[in-house]
Amino acid sequence: MNRVDQILARLQAEPAARDLSQLEAEVWRRVDASRDHAVMSWIRALPVAATAFALALGFATAMLSAPRFHPMHDMAVFSTDSPLAPSTRLARQT
Repeated sequence: MNRVDQILARLQAEPAARDLSQLEAEVWRRVDASRDHAVMSWIRALPVAATAFALALGFATAMLSAPRFHPMHDMAVFSTDSPLAPSTRLARQT
């Protein structure tokens, strides 16, 4: 018998420091509790995700619907093609 066998035999002869009869049930209880905690953390994160999605959608919509830049000339006020004239702006809305 080597030294490891002697240590194991001595440990086997001593009484257990804890009651291990409910160990498996306790482990499964903790696993179930951690699953419930994970579900609750997803539920708590839902408003944050919805807000971030709404901000991203609003930003994308604003970027895509912004009017294109038209270079202006000094005499553009008197031309027939004036993109910023009120009549042109109103005609596009209808």
